[in-house]
Amino acid sequence: MARPQDIRVADLGHDTTAVLNLRTGKWVWMDQDTRRIWEASLSGGSALRTLIDTFVTRGHDRRQAEQAVTDTAGILRSYGLLEKHTRTRSRSWWRTVWQVVSCR
Repeated sequence: MARPQDIRVADLGHDTTAVLNLRTGKWVWMDQDTRRIWEASLSGGSALRTLIDTFVTRGHDRRQAEQAVTDTAGILRSYGLLEKHTRTRSRSWWRTVWQVVSCR
C-alpha cells in the first residue's frame, strides 16, 4: 500500500500514538485499542473480526465491541486516516478495500 506523505505518525509512549493529517491540520490521539482498530482496518479480511474476538475474550459484550469498532473506524475515516477505495477486476465485479493513509 502506498503511504501518502500528508500523514505523520508518532509513538508517544505509554500506549499513545499521535497522528497528524497535514491536509486537514487535524490531530488524532490514539490509545492502544484505537491503534489496533486502525491497523486491523488496514489489513482487511478477518483482522477486524479477530480483533473483536480479542475484545470479547477480555470480557466485553460482543455487540458493544462490534459497535465500538464500527464507530471508531467511522471516526478514523472522518479524520482522513482511512480512505475507501473501489477497484474493479471486471465490469460486473467490484471490490472495496480500506486503505490507511499514513507515513513513517
